[in-house]
Amino acid sequence: MGNVVAACAHKSAKGHSLFLCQPIDENGEDSGDPVVAISPFGGGMGSTVVVSADGLATRGYVKDPKSPLRMSIISILDE
Repeated sequence: MGNVVAACAHKSAKGHSLFLCQPIDENGEDSGDPVVAISPFGGGMGSTVVVSADGLATRGYVKDPKSPLRMSIISILDE
């Protein structure tokens, strides 16, 4: 859906890209509320991505075991 700009964010988000992602179903239709996910890969508006809710992996990526971040983009899909 787009990028996230925060006036104030947890220190573990500093220097990382945050994206607003709209979950979709197998037909490409909206499914649920948008989520904020961190991305080690970049990405951009309109990209189809795979988002993981594995908070442990996300906290490992940002190297902060107490980070509130939970969602991370683990793949950008080719179309």
